[in-house]
Amino acid sequence: MFEAFQTIGSWGVTVFVVTSMLNVGLTQKPSRLLDHLGNRAFLVRMLVINLVVVPALMIAATSVVALEPVYAAGLLLFSLAAGAPFLIKLASTSENDIALAATVLLVLMVATVVVLPVALPLVIEGLSVDTGTVVGSLLRQMILPLAIGMVALQFAEDVVAVAQPWVARISNVALYVLIVAIIIGYLPSMTDPDLWKAIAVGTVVLLLALFLGYMMGDGHDHLQDVGGLATAQRGTAAAMIVAQANFSDARVLVVITLVNTLGIVLLIAAAKVMSSDNGFSVLTPTAAADPPHRRPERQSA
Repeated sequence: MFEAFQTIGSWGVTVFVVTSMLNVGLTQKPSRLLDHLGNRAFLVRMLVINLVVVPALMIAATSVVALEPVYAAGLLLFSLAAGAPFLIKLASTSENDIALAATVLLVLMVATVVVLPVALPLVIEGLSVDTGTVVGSLLRQMILPLAIGMVALQFAEDVVAVAQPWVARISNVALYVLIVAIIIGYLPSMTDPDLWKAIAVGTVVLLLALFLGYMMGDGHDHLQDVGGLATAQRGTAAAMIVAQANFSDARVLVVITLVNTLGIVLLIAAAKVMSSDNGFSVLTPTAAADPPHRRPERQSA
């Protein structure tokens, strides 16, 4: 029985990654993203905090707290991956500019594709990574669906208007399926006290990432919110792709999944605090347009 759920979880990862990236492409036109690329100072701060500071925090945390090497490896991989499609949902929930969040997501995701295969063997001792294979997997499962979605939105907007809500729902369902399947499939591992110690360490680092990312907003409310959410919501899709391809011990995927799940719950709560609306449904597809009723100070980039 456990093996069947493990297989379902593996397929769930692929479906979630592809559909979530396709959904981002189907909701954002390139012209809207280009508007926010001009805010270079903020984007540079996002790159530094996500690809240097957060991994450094995780390295320090796993050095101070004695963890099983496999769990430490999972946390380090998780910290090195930035740019999560779920950021779009968090931005919508917090009533922030979705185009700004999508721009940050795109920049972080492209940087992760470049940096992760190089940094991973340096951070995790003894790990051998086929850089070409990792980059190829990330490009096929993340960049390609994103590009297809953007092209479709640009040239077939009527078709996208019908298809996008279904893609969003499939992505949401796939996320829940993979979480449940991995938890059930690897249920025997859940009794390991070291796993829960690793989850606690990862959660503390995520909370620190939320605070540090928020501080990167330089006093601008909309930049603070998006910065905090973007930094704390790690690039789980990329981490899962690499975990499946390069680690034989499934506990790496387990710790990534559980830390990410707890992080999603905490960040949904944080996004609600940032918003002025108390109504939220995680199954509501993200619309192509920015959310209505956004506060005036969040309009500017």
